[in-house]
Amino acid sequence: MKFQHRLLTAAAVTAVAVSAPRARALVSLEDGRDHLFVDATFNTTYDTNVFTNAENQGSLVYAGTLSTDFVRRAGWIGVNVTASLDWARFADFRSQDYVDPSLKAEFTKQSGRTTGTMSFGVARTDRADVDVNTRDISWNYNAGLNFQYPVIERYSISGSLAYARVNYQDQDLFTNQTTYTGSLYLYYILNEVRDLFVSYQSVLTDEAKGAGDELDKSLSVGVSGKVIGPFNGSLQAGYDMRTPTGASGPFSVSTQDWSASGTMNWNLSRRMTVSADISRNFSTTAEALSVEATVVGVTFRDSFTAKANMSLDLSGGQNAFLGAEGDTTPGGKQRVDTFATATASYYYAVNKHLKVFVTCTYYRNWSSLAFAEFPREEFEGGLSSHW
Repeated sequence: MKFQHRLLTAAAVTAVAVSAPRARALVSLEDGRDHLFVDATFNTTYDTNVFTNAENQGSLVYAGTLSTDFVRRAGWIGVNVTASLDWARFADFRSQDYVDPSLKAEFTKQSGRTTGTMSFGVARTDRADVDVNTRDISWNYNAGLNFQYPVIERYSISGSLAYARVNYQDQDLFTNQTTYTGSLYLYYILNEVRDLFVSYQSVLTDEAKGAGDELDKSLSVGVSGKVIGPFNGSLQAGYDMRTPTGASGPFSVSTQDWSASGTMNWNLSRRMTVSADISRNFSTTAEALSVEATVVGVTFRDSFTAKANMSLDLSGGQNAFLGAEGDTTPGGKQRVDTFATATASYYYAVNKHLKVFVTCTYYRNWSSLAFAEFPREEFEGGLSSHW
């Protein structure tokens, strides 16, 4: 689960409005079966901690996104293709300026007994990485296959196969990773509003530069649909085991613990909703360190009018760095990060094509590693356009 953090001033909104791109179009072809959408955003942000570490170096950042979506709905196979370009200019750290392209293609089958999705993607990413406390740049490649098949009236199975590759620009500091994931779910229809399921997942993470591989195996049980009380969504919990393969020394760490994941929503009224998220599992940092990550979050949304709405996001969690490589000093105490974040956003639709937004975020990280203990505030304002 990822949380974006931002806000703005009236001056920033004015600057954005003047600079906003004006030509946007929605095109329909083939008797309405093919659609072309264009989206654009521009924002001005003041980030008080660009590199997410104790040095607290801030900068004004000008950023934007231009994306095009092609959607085709004809016959058995649906097609979704998205091409986008993200850019940012840092007023005080010009070496961090970036232009990141991305492309994603998805093919869906939503009719017939067997349904599923096949997807492919490539993207360049520039981000502030709180696990390594600096910015990293990478090319990300992925491919995936998902399917669902109803066995009999009450039982169905679904599964997925996924491939992901991360190539980092800084090869001296970071370790490239290749991840292979396979999962299988067995669903049982309990009643009209609730399904029960059992899932098994296996993840192999291949680390470059001799760091060795990590094999994660998890077995979970869960519920989807009406989870509990007024909450709808999906929630699962189980047991996760991480085993190193082909590694020795500090990277050879076997770990096992409980795991959980899920998202639940509650419609308080026609205009207000509350959603909750939980995630607890193993992950691997850009420096090939194993981390046990736990995150819990709550989001409140209120649509005041047809044009105005706001959201409030609250979350917190802990990242425990495992093994000897996760120690703050050789033979010292383990690095453990505990964090909390709050984000408030307000959106106003000027018309059906143009929306103005302001966002403010506060992020605080407490760590047993002094360099990783820091606060971060982001104040952002901008506008988005959809055609």
